[in-house]
Amino acid sequence: MNKHTIEIDGIVVEILRKPIKNLHLRVYPPDGQVKVSAPLGYRLDAIHAQIQAKINWIHRQQQRFKTQQFHPGYNTGEQLYFLGNAYRLINFSQSTGSKVSRVNDAIHCYARRDATREEREKLIQAWHRQEMKALLPILIHHWEPVLGVQVKNWGIKNMKTRWGSCNIRAHRIWLNLRLMTKPIACLEYVVVHEMVHLLEKNHNKRFYALMDRFLPDWRQRQTLLEQY
Repeated sequence: MNKHTIEIDGIVVEILRKPIKNLHLRVYPPDGQVKVSAPLGYRLDAIHAQIQAKINWIHRQQQRFKTQQFHPGYNTGEQLYFLGNAYRLINFSQSTGSKVSRVNDAIHCYARRDATREEREKLIQAWHRQEMKALLPILIHHWEPVLGVQVKNWGIKNMKTRWGSCNIRAHRIWLNLRLMTKPIACLEYVVVHEMVHLLEKNHNKRFYALMDRFLPDWRQRQTLLEQY
């Protein structure tokens, strides 16, 4: 595999050549990074043509991500997402301790009256992490016998350009904390995607055949993840 960067119409595109059959172009949140996976023998002018044909779509995707990149103030009344559903944030003041809970169609955040935006954000993220720690073992334990693999370790972290990663040698997978704002079908898709890497390291024909076999609707889930 080899990687290089080009610029087309002011858009920086990262091109990664792989032993795959078809060209894949994606725009990644949160900053609209454009990446192309191309077959090893694919001519550069053909790659340019494919990118140029989708240039308007790329611009639309980048604009959509840009409009989504607001920094919530974590004030009462703001809308927050949890597992793909919108909830109204309600802040409560208390003198000691802090916690976050989901009550009907609202997220209740208990913190000091003088808690800063950053402190409330950390509380929400800590709650997301706690909920994700409860969900991941269920998903992993379900899929281990289905795929015939074992995940020896897993972790959660904030990632800017990836939804997950897999260390094949250590049998360890990492998941992006931001997946907790997406529908659970998206979280499950990323979990399966990373676990399939324990069977096939590369994004090649065999990898996608395994995805088709074990999770036939993975493409729809991937689209949902990218568009949600």
